[in-house]
Amino acid sequence: MLGVVRLEPNCTAYRVRQIFLASRSAEWSGSAGAVYPAVNRLQANGLIRQQAEQDGRGTRTYRLTPSGQAAHDQWLCDADRALGPGLDPFRTRAGFWSVLPPAMQRKLMKELKRRIDKRRAELLRELPSLDAGDATMTSLYIALQDLRLKWIEANLKKRDTELTTTRRSSF
Repeated sequence: MLGVVRLEPNCTAYRVRQIFLASRSAEWSGSAGAVYPAVNRLQANGLIRQQAEQDGRGTRTYRLTPSGQAAHDQWLCDADRALGPGLDPFRTRAGFWSVLPPAMQRKLMKELKRRIDKRRAELLRELPSLDAGDATMTSLYIALQDLRLKWIEANLKKRDTELTTTRRSSF
């Protein structure tokens, strides 16, 4: 949230909410019940400051305080957390896929590949229209999807090899 306020000084809590709602991340909630209390906490902790606009509607805009900028800088430069595993639903599930019957694993891998290919194509079409920050995040997301595809393809090849070996040994 500090990053949004930093990139869009004088933004409203409503604008922050809209940015979170538009995000591709399932970890970011754009709900009013999440955004407005978080804005209030950031303000209470001295990380953002509120300014009342003279628009007759009671609009309040927010800017980072020096403490907010320092906290954001510290978060941005935290190499340990930046390189940590973080929340990754693909990786979390992948460790358990081996318990599925081979046919179910293969079906899942093919479905994942199909969906990743489709999503990747959508992202590549959107990329030229994105601002620099979103383009960077999207490019990294595409690279992650490319690695997932490579893993899936290797996994499918391994499953095919195992199946062929099993069939040969049964003759």
